[in-house]
Amino acid sequence: MTLGSTEQTAIIRTERGLTIAGTRITIYDVWKKLQVQKAKHAVES
Repeated sequence: MTLGSTEQTAIIRTERGLTIAGTRITIYDVWKKLQVQKAKHAVES
């Protein structure tokens, strides 16, 4: 899914939890990815 500059992404509640509309990506998946990147950055510093 590619978003143009005029499109908006919605967060919807599904049986999987909060997800990005039109995808199977949950907010929890995004949160985990951010935490891993933060940890990698801390190790590199």
